[in-house]
Amino acid sequence: METLRNSPDELSKTYEPAAVEGKWYAAWLEAGVFHEEPDPARPPFVISMPPPNITGRAHLGHASTYTAMDVLTRYHRMLGDNADWLPGQDHAAIATEAVIVRELQAEGLTREGLGREAFLLRAWAWREKYGGELYEAFRALGFGPDWQRDRFTLDPGLSAAVAKVFVALYREGLIYRGTRLVNWDPVSRSTLSDAEVEDVERDGNLWYIRYVAADGTFAVEVATTRPETMLGDTAIAVHPEDERYRAIIGKTVIVPLAARPIPVIADAAVERDFGTGAIKVTPAHDPLDNAIGERHRLPMPSVIGFDGAMTEQAPARYVGLGRSAARDAVLRDLEAEGALVRTEPRRHIVPVSSRSGAVVERLLSLQWFCQMESLAAPALAAYRDGRVRFTPERFGRAYEQWLEGIRDWNISRQVWWGHRLPVWYTQDDQPIVAETEEEAHALAARDCGTTELRRDPDTLDTWFSSALWPFSILGWPEQTPELAHWYPNSVLVTGREIIFLWVARMVMLGLKFAGNVPFGGVFIAPLVFDHSGRKMSKSLGNVIDPIDLIERYGADATRFGILRHMRLESQELRFDERYVEKAREFNNKLWNALRYIRALPEGLASASRLPSARDLSLADAWMLTGLRTTVERVSRALDAFEFGVAADELIDFTWYRYCDWYLEATKTSSASASRAPVLAYGMTVIARLLHPLAPFISEEIWQALPHDGRTIVTASWPDPAEIPADEAAAARYDQVRAVVTKVRDLRADLGLAPREKLTLEVPPELDEAARELLTVHANATLVDAPASSAAPSGDPLLAATPRAPAALLRARISKDIARLDAEIERARRKLENPQFVSKASSEIVAKERDKLMRYEDERQRARAALVALGTEDG
Repeated sequence: METLRNSPDELSKTYEPAAVEGKWYAAWLEAGVFHEEPDPARPPFVISMPPPNITGRAHLGHASTYTAMDVLTRYHRMLGDNADWLPGQDHAAIATEAVIVRELQAEGLTREGLGREAFLLRAWAWREKYGGELYEAFRALGFGPDWQRDRFTLDPGLSAAVAKVFVALYREGLIYRGTRLVNWDPVSRSTLSDAEVEDVERDGNLWYIRYVAADGTFAVEVATTRPETMLGDTAIAVHPEDERYRAIIGKTVIVPLAARPIPVIADAAVERDFGTGAIKVTPAHDPLDNAIGERHRLPMPSVIGFDGAMTEQAPARYVGLGRSAARDAVLRDLEAEGALVRTEPRRHIVPVSSRSGAVVERLLSLQWFCQMESLAAPALAAYRDGRVRFTPERFGRAYEQWLEGIRDWNISRQVWWGHRLPVWYTQDDQPIVAETEEEAHALAARDCGTTELRRDPDTLDTWFSSALWPFSILGWPEQTPELAHWYPNSVLVTGREIIFLWVARMVMLGLKFAGNVPFGGVFIAPLVFDHSGRKMSKSLGNVIDPIDLIERYGADATRFGILRHMRLESQELRFDERYVEKAREFNNKLWNALRYIRALPEGLASASRLPSARDLSLADAWMLTGLRTTVERVSRALDAFEFGVAADELIDFTWYRYCDWYLEATKTSSASASRAPVLAYGMTVIARLLHPLAPFISEEIWQALPHDGRTIVTASWPDPAEIPADEAAAARYDQVRAVVTKVRDLRADLGLAPREKLTLEVPPELDEAARELLTVHANATLVDAPASSAAPSGDPLLAATPRAPAALLRARISKDIARLDAEIERARRKLENPQFVSKASSEIVAKERDKLMRYEDERQRARAALVALGTEDG
């Protein structure tokens, strides 16, 4: 690490982030400042990094969510906690496999043609090549996780933990295999969990189809948004209390185009107000229909296959048609048969894969599931009794509602990249569930009398392994020191969109296998939008790469600008690049202050120490009192995840108080004795407060001033109790500032440039310290006030009054009189014109006379003021 530099000449004229950031990050890595070992003597503060996908590039969502984690870790390290931020990456099964499949297609290859082993070798090579790109962006942003503890969800230790949990849940009866309705992504050719399906509102149609009774005595109209699924209808359902249909319940109608009889049944799940109040029941392709089908034990033919095409269970002329083509054909044939009654345009909800963007099919499939009800109950209790707390609090209710209505979790996926199911089958399809292949063979030999096994080709849902993340990365199931001291984690920082996918599942499995909640707090970071409130997307051209911001403004300005957006009262981060520009200006302000301090002719001491209280100037006491308050406010803000408030407090004090007022105050002769140590002390405290938010410039400032320790990363957080406060002195200096503000307001009213001096009348008895400060801050010529100017409450400072030079006022008033002369002459000519008076309305003539009178009154007052000024300057 670098040590204190002694020559002011070593500081560049402007702050140059590119020259600073890489240098300090390399120094931090070399010194190992981000690495921690479990230390029971210190309170733990641990964050498990939400493992980003290896397919991802850094975006503003990363920059906001992960910057918050870095801020918290650096802050708690400075507080003296055993602080560690545990990094890692997720294999992102479906997303990664989709990227590699597209690459293969571009080469004229297929996944199946390549074969599983070769495909996985390629996937690992792809991970080695691209998995580091995101980390490089994280380093550029100054993130300081414990890189020595980096994990990957497919690491051997984590994979062993996944297998152990699967086997334990299976043997407890919580994991089972069954044929159930699943969410099927026809593009990625895999199942999806409910949380991976997005309900998207789209324009569509509602088609009304007539089903005629088998005996021809009646007909029923039903409305549907998916006419192609009618080929798999096995009933018409109506509400049991719907008088319109009570007489036909139990009778039979014919499915158009399929010429197949189906019953009319009654079920309370039918919404009487939807369409005609009668619905077609297709149990193999709709969740509601499936539930009705199970209750009434209906047949469940699958007419749409896993490839998205019509199956052989549909009439022959539709077999092999894709979904869209089948819909067109069905509608055409219904119309020809006279069964299509009418079509109405309608916006409706369409299930869409969050992975591929494809419309999801609900299909019956033999899959592996995890029974969730018994796992959800303890997770609900942990929230309700306060062991898991959400910030902002409203997101806790979303967590609670999801757990209250939880359904079994489809955990098997039809992809190759991921944790392969620890399941083998005998020749007669008896499942053998074991942690290892050796154990599977032993169990098969013992229980089935065979060792001939084939392994299930499916892999686990990515979120299954992610649900174990907080304890598996700490060495579970081994009882490691890390697990003993760092579990539960202190806080989870994540996004609202994965409260169900990840947060709730971590709580459930953490309670089940690690014996405790995985974290005490959950901070939900805001969603990032552009300045207009639009989601960022390539199609809109509004995607911002944080690396581009770093290249233009520096990492600290990028971080600081993003953090200023983050407010608990709003969960929409509408990114405005002007915040980053302002942060760059703030850095330059800090840099100029540092250059001023380093250039003081009296030099700096070798250690950062304050003079005694009796040796402090009025301005010193004011600055230190404000500094103490700022430490308290920034600390409270960071404790409450109010990152924007912390950033604002730093800007308000540092820019507008320390730099704009205090630095100027140190230019008085009475301040010269104390200014060097107080300026340096104040700046080092500011640097420590700033460090979690802007690590690079804070280190550069720290190293350029007297300090203790090798690096600001391991410096202590400022203790407000160690900063002297003098409220009376601070109030006195604020009175000086109030007088200065009056001078500046008068100068602004007169339109004077800041360099033009005004006169400031002060009582003769005003003390010299106040006179010096007024002279420096107000850029005014101080003169003794007339004896008649009594000071309110006996305080001479309150009687100080700014005056403009008489010559300037005479010139201003004379100019105004000339303007009024012209206006009066114009108005008189108008009113003396007979044509105007005769043709204009009486209201307009009256308004013109009023204006003339007003101008004459103004001129009279201006002339009186000019006479009062006399002919000599005052």
